[in-house]
Amino acid sequence: MSSSNGAQAGQQPYPQPQPKTLRHFPLTHQAAPAPPVASPPTKRDLKSWWKGFKSQKSHETQEQPAGIFGVPLRQSITYANVAISLVDAEGNSYIYGYVPIVVAKCGVYLKEKATNVEGIFRMSGSEKRIKELRAIFDAPDRYGKGLDWDGYTVHDAANVLRRYLNQLPEPIVPLDLYDRFRAPLRSVMGQEVVSPEDTNAIIQTYQQLITELPPLNRQLLLYILDLLAVFSSKSDENRMDSANLAAIFQPGMLSHPQHDMAPEEYHLNQNVLVFLIENQDHFLIGMRGTAADEKTVQDVQKGGTPPP
Repeated sequence: MSSSNGAQAGQQPYPQPQPKTLRHFPLTHQAAPAPPVASPPTKRDLKSWWKGFKSQKSHETQEQPAGIFGVPLRQSITYANVAISLVDAEGNSYIYGYVPIVVAKCGVYLKEKATNVEGIFRMSGSEKRIKELRAIFDAPDRYGKGLDWDGYTVHDAANVLRRYLNQLPEPIVPLDLYDRFRAPLRSVMGQEVVSPEDTNAIIQTYQQLITELPPLNRQLLLYILDLLAVFSSKSDENRMDSANLAAIFQPGMLSHPQHDMAPEEYHLNQNVLVFLIENQDHFLIGMRGTAADEKTVQDVQKGGTPPP
């Protein structure tokens, strides 16, 4: 996967005012007419003014971009996105979909600089620098595009990525697909060894489930799985095997508020993510067309916000 956004018109000088000839008029001492006495505002007038004032403030608030942290994916992707391209069988590149800028920027930086850093996703970064990065990724109209990583560390980037995913209003796997994503692994949890036949059947089940995800969730899931698989492949250096990665990223990827305090449910979710990470190369193969529906593509291109 690879990531792929004026000049101001010159102002015309205002025409210089021509000097005017001052004319003198004789002064007269006439009393100015008294201004009319205004009637005190009625309750209806005050209510009408207050309603209009609130409406104006509400309109102004709606026009302000909401940032990206804690904002639904389908909303923020329209103004803070990076296009993802794939290469087809003929070697032609095409846009497959979109991921948030923060995910793409952190992902590329971490792949380049951190695959051999021990405990990369476990170690804390600088809270001050993390807040700075969050403000950069939250700020219009660039939302982090063009960010220079000088002065920041890979641990800062790793923490920003995790926080973004954890603060999504809904995990990458939506709650309405939560149980279905857990079912394939639940059926084999008691087995010490899973047969190749069962493994292939589970892969096929997840291939189907992934196609049922909302397009933007699907693309984000595949992007994160690809990233985690890269780090898992270097676990002899970074000590981040698939189990460690699954434990760290599970809250933002596959979780349910009713299972936060249930260790057995957390363990099942972790097993699901381990399986997805270790078999992620099976899930992108065969994906055709774009992960973004036509309406989302149009909204991204014009910077609009699609309906929820």
